[in-house]
Amino acid sequence: MVISLRFEVSFGQLAVFAGALSQPFNDWTNQHVEQGFSWREGSVSFRTISEAGELFVVVNVVDQLENVNPSAIRIIEVPFEVPKDGTIEIGSITETVPVSIPSGPYLLRCEFMKANADDTEWAQLTFAKDHVPHFLIVLADPDITARGELLTTARPAQS
Repeated sequence: MVISLRFEVSFGQLAVFAGALSQPFNDWTNQHVEQGFSWREGSVSFRTISEAGELFVVVNVVDQLENVNPSAIRIIEVPFEVPKDGTIEIGSITETVPVSIPSGPYLLRCEFMKANADDTEWAQLTFAKDHVPHFLIVLADPDITARGELLTTARPAQS
């Protein structure tokens, strides 16, 4: 299953969350910014390369993860549980897109790529079924400065 999305990024984050979550976005601490993601059950936001602008996102649902994309400049993996109804939303603060994928636990890999020739930024979200969920910065660009243990909890952002 492959889905392509395009939306406007705001506040430098790409969010993935359960569609029924009442407060879907996460609060960010300095440690979250340094590690490039803010996670809590049902919601994860990844720090984007640019603070704002258009982002093209490819969403894949696979059984097994493949090798990382050679164009990737930042890669982060986190656990993610798709709710029983299969409805999640992907986007940013000002715009999200509903997506339906099979329910269950996944390892979610977020890969940010080098901008295309037309300067369009893009990312790939891969939901892998047959992997042990974990938190990992697979590839860090210079803006990811986390050292030591990752912060794997967050609070809902206040509206």
